[in-house]
Amino acid sequence: MDVHDTRQQIFANKLKVLRRNFSTTGTTSFLPIYLQTLMQGEKLSFNLYVKVSAAEQQEVTFLPFLEGEEVLDPSWVELLERLGIDRFYFQRQDLDRVIAYLNNHLLLFDLQQPNLPREKILVLVEHLNFSLYRAFNSHHLGRHIQLAQGQVERLVQVLQRHVTSLKMVWELLYRNYSLYNHSVNVCLLGTALMLFMHKSRFESLNLGLACLFHDLGMSRIPEDLLNRRDVLSAAELETIKSHPQVGFEMLRECDALAPEILQLVLEHHETADGSGYPQGLPLSRQHPWTRIIRLVDAYDGLTGHRPGRQPLSPFAALKSLQSQTGLTGPTFDPRTLRNFIRFLALP
Repeated sequence: MDVHDTRQQIFANKLKVLRRNFSTTGTTSFLPIYLQTLMQGEKLSFNLYVKVSAAEQQEVTFLPFLEGEEVLDPSWVELLERLGIDRFYFQRQDLDRVIAYLNNHLLLFDLQQPNLPREKILVLVEHLNFSLYRAFNSHHLGRHIQLAQGQVERLVQVLQRHVTSLKMVWELLYRNYSLYNHSVNVCLLGTALMLFMHKSRFESLNLGLACLFHDLGMSRIPEDLLNRRDVLSAAELETIKSHPQVGFEMLRECDALAPEILQLVLEHHETADGSGYPQGLPLSRQHPWTRIIRLVDAYDGLTGHRPGRQPLSPFAALKSLQSQTGLTGPTFDPRTLRNFIRFLALP
């Protein structure tokens, strides 16, 4: 089926288009990109595909929707949204082209539409997601860390300049889980919470970078272990719990981030009662922002779609966080939790 046939079938609602992507692998052939981050009326530099399933079969396939050098017709966007199609897919080999395309989109925002913070943040978040994907799958982290740092800085600037955009954070989060989506969500939540608490741009940037790279060590954990749905053995659990230390060591080798960012990556599973890992630090010996990254990491883990588990509503997730206790007290710092609840309730 060529691109014209695919489009006709989609617009006639004759194709079963799949809307969720739970892939966490670094070797998948296709990656999702959201419709709202594409430039309407502009030429593409890569091919776009839809993920479909035949009604009588369970087989999933990717069909071409737009070819490189074609233009995304603005009139199609409303039709696609009406059909509930919010994403396309591109081939992993085109990742660099996609990142460059999104970078051009951001430049157009700066030149032509500076007063559209929500739309710009959407593109920034998507750009950051793909930049992180590339970084986590690279053997040379340093350059990619510097690029990601620039993007987080742009994100902080937009959030700080447009206070109303803090209210939009909740609708900008990725709902489908992948290691990269989760890390970007935690970055967005952590950065916005810091600004809500009137922290400086520099402080918010460092916390955002720590959030972005907090699960870097997970990229070195065997994938079959991460996707296991049955009960893990004690040894397997210890392997997964090693990821803060692994990520810390990987980032330390790059010498591209401030020491406090590395400390936050190492401590992001420490708890308020001192029963966390890898060091079991009491709150008084943790970095002051460890309690923030610990909280937003857990919140996103509870509210995101994951294979084999239904997401909790924001209210149910907060109730769960409030009720969790360790050996000697609450798992999460009560004061930070109260600030987070106030942030969640922004009018």
